[in-house]
Amino acid sequence: MTQGTILRNNRLLGALALTVLLAALVTAHFQGGVSLELGDMMLSVQSQHEDGVVLSFVRAP
Repeated sequence: MTQGTILRNNRLLGALALTVLLAALVTAHFQGGVSLELGDMMLSVQSQHEDGVVLSFVRAP
């Protein structure tokens, strides 16, 4: 079994994706909403009134 580079290591990529998602959720909770465009996908997180968040993935035009 060979060692992959940092970009090919699935555990590091998964941890990076979860870190970005967690940062977006925390930012949306404190600032009311956040939108990130990643390639042709857009991640939108909006804060709700009763300590909830709405997470949506939208294909960007």
